[in-house]
Amino acid sequence: MAARYFFVFRGKKFGTLIGGTPTSDKERKRMDIFEIISRRMSVRNYQPEPVEAAEIQEVLNAGEKAETLTQAELRFHVRSDEEMGGEVKGIFGSYGKIIRAPHYIVLVARESEGYLLDAGYRFEQAILEATRRGLGTCWVAGLFKETSLRIALGLEESWRVVALTPIGRPTDQSFVSRALRVAVRSSTRKPPGQIFFWQRHGASLPASVLANERLMRVLEATRWAPSWANKQPWRFILTGREVLAYKQMRQVKEGKDYHLLDCGIAMVHLHLAAMAAGMGGRWELGGFEVPGAPDAEPIGRYLLESVSS
Repeated sequence: MAARYFFVFRGKKFGTLIGGTPTSDKERKRMDIFEIISRRMSVRNYQPEPVEAAEIQEVLNAGEKAETLTQAELRFHVRSDEEMGGEVKGIFGSYGKIIRAPHYIVLVARESEGYLLDAGYRFEQAILEATRRGLGTCWVAGLFKETSLRIALGLEESWRVVALTPIGRPTDQSFVSRALRVAVRSSTRKPPGQIFFWQRHGASLPASVLANERLMRVLEATRWAPSWANKQPWRFILTGREVLAYKQMRQVKEGKDYHLLDCGIAMVHLHLAAMAAGMGGRWELGGFEVPGAPDAEPIGRYLLESVSS
């Protein structure tokens, strides 16, 4: 099972949920983070033509130069479809059989405190940059044999393979099915009231908070963060100018708790949305007891600079 974290909110749609790929650089630059988040989806059908090296590099730059949560050492490796090969793709299960993309980005890290949180936080920034550029991606984590994949990619034993994504131009088929996928994503996601809470775990947000449209938009952008099997393991408690992130479950495979990876993804959605909404803020990791859920694992507290409507 995927990890769980909690927020509470009943909000409005924060972006255009159904739409095509931006057709020009001008349109791409005009997209804000809310629209980018609403456009991101898991793509499994790609055009065979490679993406220009400069564009792939911009995606890598978004991850390599991204804001971070820790000092974890992460690296992004790019491989072509030919370099990945059928044997390697077979290592990451059914995804390897149904996905054929011109490129793959593999994220590796040296094991250290908080490295999985940071991996999710930074890799999602690269994926959102790919989305802004009209490129398709698909998070793949926990579905491969790490040792076999590390050896096949020529990586040293000191590196952990955390996640990977295919990357390329989506086919028309991907966009034809977009409306259906968005509907499915929406229906399978937990409602805000099961994710966001007020002052303590399980307590509903008050009317005054629900009326804050800027804050609700930020929470909705967070709710749309991808997670393992779409389990949405995160939970968040709002306490005024703080948002506490925590989880109550573990999803461990080969020594990695993939719920922590999920947490990092949700945390960067919250941060980027808060910055775009003019609320500002920063994450501080750990160091608190979760009100109403003393056995929960604290992840971090987000300190908002402004919460006014």
